Amino acid sequence: MKYPKIDLKTIRLQARQFQAENPRLLLVYLLPSMLVILSGFLNPLARLQESVLEQSFFSMLAQVLQAYLFPLVVSFMSTIFLVGAAFATLRLLKDPDTELSVKSSLALFAEERFSQTFLTLLLKRFYLFLWSLPNLLGVYYLFYSNLMARKFVELHPEFPSVDVTNPDIEHFLLTFALYFFGSVLVMILGTIIYLPQYYAYSQVELLLCDTLAIGIAKPSRVLHTSRFLMKGYKFQRFVLDLQLLPWYILIWISFGIASISTFPYIYSSQIFFYQRLLEIKRRKV
Repeated sequence: MKYPKIDLKTIRLQARQFQAENPRLLLVYLLPSMLVILSGFLNPLARLQESVLEQSFFSMLAQVLQAYLFPLVVSFMSTIFLVGAAFATLRLLKDPDTELSVKSSLALFAEERFSQTFLTLLLKRFYLFLWSLPNLLGVYYLFYSNLMARKFVELHPEFPSVDVTNPDIEHFLLTFALYFFGSVLVMILGTIIYLPQYYAYSQVELLLCDTLAIGIAKPSRVLHTSRFLMKGYKFQRFVLDLQLLPWYILIWISFGIASISTFPYIYSSQIFFYQRLLEIKRRKV
């Protein structure tokens, strides 16, 4: 089945023009940007001890989740703020007279909307977490192979001048190679499995905004609708993210500070992509 293409150049042009016409969008994305800046200074890996890699995969996973608990909470809250900002942006597109302020990103914290927002985003994260388990397993074995190599060097300070014909050393090298290349293979396969699912759920936040604007949002239905919308368009959404990659890199190297000025453009681009997607799917239906 052939799916009409979305002109990504036009999408990005519309986003630039929309941002230029609405300079107060910076205020809408200010609070989410503050949380992104805060999360940039959190280092959960510092709370993990090297011995965690000597434990079983699920024990290691539990400790990693515990270390990441606070950063995960901050990340989840920033997502709600960002969805709130997207809610205000969508409302602005429908009504140009919409007043924009810093409080606009708090729109989904209202009592009648928060529970639906929380459950929908939590369900999306849970599904994506399940799809990411193969990748996490690969990362675990990659770090485990690194631990093996470090212990081997400690026991053999003459490395790399070692006798590779020694049965013990030969056994170690074979075991290390098995863990290392196996982990890389599992990570590649895990990424191949995860990415399509990530993009299948990429419209959840915007669908949630539209649904909350007219009534009650059922989390499972929102996720199912996102999968329907993205059928045939996952790759194009991936290409859009690649085109926005320089802005993501700018946010990363600036410890999140650049997000204050780049978030309006990035999320406006995603919103215009979403609206074009709706137009195409409605015509097909």
